[in-house]
Amino acid sequence: MKRMFDFACANGHKTERLVSYEMTSFRCECGEEANRTLSAPSFRLEGWSGSFPSSHGRFEKKHLDQLKWEQKHNSQAEISSLYK
Repeated sequence: MKRMFDFACANGHKTERLVSYEMTSFRCECGEEANRTLSAPSFRLEGWSGSFPSSHGRFEKKHLDQLKWEQKHNSQAEISSLYK
């Protein structure tokens, strides 16, 4: 199974590669051996609930927009029914 790993060589070149889990080094473009390094994950979890803040924000905005749309159309329908 292949995974994304960060590699760094002695000359300071850093690269990210999709390699098999067993691969711990490869020959860098400069000719030096690049070894696998530890790196921070690229996502952030909310501390207290474990949910993804950006997903929650999109969910909340979508539902608030839907609520506003429904309120606007319901009030227009009530007004038009008064004039019939």
